[in-house]
Amino acid sequence: MQLYDFEVLNGEEIIAAEPAVPLCDTRAAWPKIAKIAKRITLPGCRIRVREQSGDTIILIGATAAQRYADPSVAA
Repeated sequence: MQLYDFEVLNGEEIIAAEPAVPLCDTRAAWPKIAKIAKRITLPGCRIRVREQSGDTIILIGATAAQRYADPSVAA
């Protein structure tokens, strides 16, 4: 398991964060992203996922994540 940091950004400001989330791989981040996105009501927010090293591995707009990030929802 690796640890990932989930952050909600409004512009460049971090308005919410959930650090050190253990996941088996990066694909496991998408259901978490979808769950976070459903709680966001501010327009223009983005969700960023970082590895332990600090590198960004996922950056997606909250609106896009609300529509597409949950793999259990058929397109």
